[in-house]
Amino acid sequence: MKNATALIAVFFLSRLPEALACVGCRAPGTAGPPEPQTITAGIALSWGVVGMLAAVFGIVGFLVWYIAGTIRRIDGQRTPQ
Repeated sequence: MKNATALIAVFFLSRLPEALACVGCRAPGTAGPPEPQTITAGIALSWGVVGMLAAVFGIVGFLVWYIAGTIRRIDGQRTPQ
């Protein structure tokens, strides 16, 4: 059992540099001009991050707007005019 566990650990540790590399660095052939697939993958990754950040800011902005409106409505009901 120890030998099998050690063999599995060595296998995954040998793959660690590829797993930690960015999308652009995983493409084969590091010498020469950048490949079109590498450029496209980097652009897609960047736009994916921007899209996810926009979704988070949109959700948080909606929640702030909703909470502020609710507080204003409750405050308007409590204070006599």
